[in-house]
Amino acid sequence: MADARQTAVESTFLEVVEKLTFMFGEQAAREEIDPEGEPWVEARMHFTGGQSGSLAVIVPRSLQPEIAANILGLDADGLNTQAVLDDALREMLNVVCGHVLMAICGEAADFQLEAPTNVELAAEQLSTFLADDNTSAYLLDDEPVLLHLELA
Repeated sequence: MADARQTAVESTFLEVVEKLTFMFGEQAAREEIDPEGEPWVEARMHFTGGQSGSLAVIVPRSLQPEIAANILGLDADGLNTQAVLDDALREMLNVVCGHVLMAICGEAADFQLEAPTNVELAAEQLSTFLADDNTSAYLLDDEPVLLHLELA
């Protein structure tokens, strides 16, 4: 990712996630993220318009209840259905994507966003993301989160 674009993406992501989920974040090194262990989930959406591509947010499955609880203003213990957890992650991605696109293309840019989708990742897929320069890593409340931006 180009330096100016990367800086805009990183600062926008952290600001939006803090306001939306009340989780405080910081940038992390991709090399410090362990792809083994628990399952990870990806929410991805494609966009076209002033810029085309896709944006994905990738989190450990165990972080989904906290994200959902904070977005919905509920207790994490009551959020036990995967559908609710996946919906919350897609909503977080949707909000982040809109702000990231405005940060890198300007507020007047016109985009068409496709509905986000979720998929569970295998360790090999996660390792591929971690090796990709289009992926940035963060710690949200000390939990790892990845953001993967692909521009056409």
